[in-house]
Amino acid sequence: MKRKYQADQIWDANLFNQNPIFSDLSACLNLAEFNIFPNCKQIQQGLFKPEFSDNQYLAPYQFIAQTEDFDWQGLSYESLIFEQKTIPTRVANWHDLFNACIWHLFPQTKTLLNHLHMADIAQFGAKQRTKQRDAITLFDECGVVIAYQDDAQKLALQAHLWVDIFWQQRASWFKKIRPFIFGHAMYEMSLNPFVGLTAKAYFIRVDEAFFKQSLAKQYQLLDGLLAADIKHNHTLVNNRSLSPLPLLGIPGWSDENNQLSYYQNTDYFRPKRQPNNKAS
Repeated sequence: MKRKYQADQIWDANLFNQNPIFSDLSACLNLAEFNIFPNCKQIQQGLFKPEFSDNQYLAPYQFIAQTEDFDWQGLSYESLIFEQKTIPTRVANWHDLFNACIWHLFPQTKTLLNHLHMADIAQFGAKQRTKQRDAITLFDECGVVIAYQDDAQKLALQAHLWVDIFWQQRASWFKKIRPFIFGHAMYEMSLNPFVGLTAKAYFIRVDEAFFKQSLAKQYQLLDGLLAADIKHNHTLVNNRSLSPLPLLGIPGWSDENNQLSYYQNTDYFRPKRQPNNKAS
């Protein structure tokens, strides 16, 4: 399948209902109330259903339209968010709209990532990209949080046992293991998904009760767990906590992955690269 992804498209709320990758956003957003791209005021209040938007952690932040004559006040993107509590958001832009969605759903984690960026900038300067800032950016753009119960599920994904975890354990998905998209670029590219679309998995272990909660409660719990894990365990000081995840392999996220042969495409579902043990 050739890549059809285009960065800019006109607003079409049906995209959210037609593509299962967007099922969470379909449940979160007041899609029926919008026939054009929501503006920043609507993104701030009105786009999300009340149970998903009433969050104390997002309250200090304001989405502002990033137009051609936008005044950056001499600050970088991360600095502006940190110092002014304003999030520049390009008008009628899918990438920035999805970024705003992640701010709504993961406000604690997005705030933490901004603070980690700023800590490195304060220590090393804005021009020097540290391993931590690179890892944060990779997760921010391409991350998918995998909430799981059984360590064997995590190990199977990390070991690239795709047939095992995606096919043989197919019935466990969305019941005992569940993906939550964090990287807004993943949502943007999923507007026109293509074989080869690969995310970066970040694993959070949860208990059985997690999967019995409402979707809104799951996001609230996961945001807290994720932020705490990153902060206390320093998991994004580099990218070692991030694992390749063929996004269209997730059961139900592609019309074609309901047959075993789909997962036998090793150009997409690549086996784990084995370390070179030869003596030098």
